[in-house]
Amino acid sequence: MLSEILDAADRRGETVLVNAYGEPFSAKSLTGMMAHWCKLAGLPKGLTLHGLRKSPGVYLAEAEASTRQMMDVLGHDDIDHAELYSREASQVRLAVQGMDRVVRLVTRKPMLGEPVGEPCGEPPSKALINNDNGGPGGTRTPNQAVMSRRL
Repeated sequence: MLSEILDAADRRGETVLVNAYGEPFSAKSLTGMMAHWCKLAGLPKGLTLHGLRKSPGVYLAEAEASTRQMMDVLGHDDIDHAELYSREASQVRLAVQGMDRVVRLVTRKPMLGEPVGEPCGEPPSKALINNDNGGPGGTRTPNQAVMSRRL
């Protein structure tokens, strides 16, 4: 689809986007046009061409694409840039997994991907009995008190 659009475009050489005079954009004017196009599209301020170029790398890394796949898609010649996307995605993934564990510990809910049903971890604790004659856990018979001391 992109190749069809580029083939139909009136362009000179490798330049794809040209200004109103048919000349290639300068870096400054293209940055300004990006802001203008974003405003026309109703997008938030602060979106950049660099961010637009970086987005596929982030998506590839989050989808756990290989470093070589990222290099090929993004056109990087060295492995360092592609590995940067992988490290950032791994850091985010590890942070999310870590926080899932904290939430699970605090709320005793299963982690993402775990079956829902029986609570995870230790079973809920029974009411404490603070002496052999009963207490907060209720009254016990003398036989029950002797049995609990043997266990």
